[in-house]
Amino acid sequence: MFAQYKYRFAKKFMRGSHPKALEVGIGNDSPMIFKKYYPYTEYHGVDKTFDYNLSEESKNAVDEFFQMDLEKESLSVVPNDYYDFVLIAHVIEHLDNGYDVLRELTRKVKKGGGIYIEYPRRASAKFPSMKGTLNFYDDPTHKRFYDIDRIKEILNENGFSVVRSGTKRDFSRIVGLPVMIIKSYLTLGYIRGSVFWDLLGFAEYVLAVKNE
Repeated sequence: MFAQYKYRFAKKFMRGSHPKALEVGIGNDSPMIFKKYYPYTEYHGVDKTFDYNLSEESKNAVDEFFQMDLEKESLSVVPNDYYDFVLIAHVIEHLDNGYDVLRELTRKVKKGGGIYIEYPRRASAKFPSMKGTLNFYDDPTHKRFYDIDRIKEILNENGFSVVRSGTKRDFSRIVGLPVMIIKSYLTLGYIRGSVFWDLLGFAEYVLAVKNE
């Protein structure tokens, strides 16, 4: 019920018997979750470390891992025109060079493939502060904001057509908010700010398809 947007949007592109996906930022058991929905995917990941909140099941779900610091290293080792779906969610706000990273990622998507980008809105800087991040500045590793129109321009300049974009509001998570509040309190001992992201519109997203 509470599957994140990025996994839902992947469905359109996870076609054939052996689709290929690249996720940039694979912490918090992202590989395991992705393969829960798309078990026959060839899943590749990019991150600074291979042990950020990853279970053994998640580690085993990664078919190829590229360990790199995106502010210091290029994505040249990642194959071009290879992936049916590339996703980068809540990563660029941790980088000073996010636009450059997005340009590089456009080369990794095959024609007809998709890319999904998600990051905090500038408006989140005015949200209340909460443990678990509700205000942009709650996370000390956040470095900068990104402009949705500039992201669209970069995608268009690199042969993509934007399919959907705007403030991310997952209505299933809004309806399920009471359940998530209770679960957060019972498991963590506090209500984490991220459970309110969809209600308040913490993030923006862009989904685009590479032109044939």
